[in-house]
Amino acid sequence: MKVNIFCCLLACTLGSNVAAGLTHEGVKEGTQVTLRCPHSVEGGVRWSRESGGSRADILTADGDKTTKHINDPQKRYSSQADGVLIVLRAAPSDSGRYFCDHEAAVELTVIPSDHETSAAATTTTVTHQPAVTSAPSASRHLFDLGIRALVVFVCSLVLVIIYFIWRQKSKRRGTDKQLHVCDETPAGAELHLINGAAPASTC
Repeated sequence: MKVNIFCCLLACTLGSNVAAGLTHEGVKEGTQVTLRCPHSVEGGVRWSRESGGSRADILTADGDKTTKHINDPQKRYSSQADGVLIVLRAAPSDSGRYFCDHEAAVELTVIPSDHETSAAATTTTVTHQPAVTSAPSASRHLFDLGIRALVVFVCSLVLVIIYFIWRQKSKRRGTDKQLHVCDETPAGAELHLINGAAPASTC
């Protein structure tokens, strides 16, 4: 039990020391960055960077002598006598956690320049926006035309049905009126000659 408590206290102490020594820096792309060790430097120091879960050594500085451990054709990495690490023209690929003698020193974030960000946004808008908006507008236009054609067809059908119903009612009214006149004629009524001719019977 005492061993567990001691291990927990030791871990907390080491964690607080690392957190206290670690600084966070955010710089724009293309600027010069100077990184310092969290502890006093005596003799040589080794700088390394952790990115994507893997750590790689950058250089070892020992006074005026600097030994590089990476391929640096553009000579962007250098050091001074006090052991600081200098990164010229920082790039987004330089982002990561930097260690000085295996001790976490700086968490560096390199922000891409505004020019490239705006250019990428403009390219994305120009390239993808027509494809997104053109298809729905065309289908919407066809849908509206179909709805209008359907409304015209339904209205025409209703008008035709109303016309036939009105015509049937008119015929029934004429037949009923003729039968009503015949019913009102007395059974024994005599037909009188009109100008020598008998009127035509409507019954």
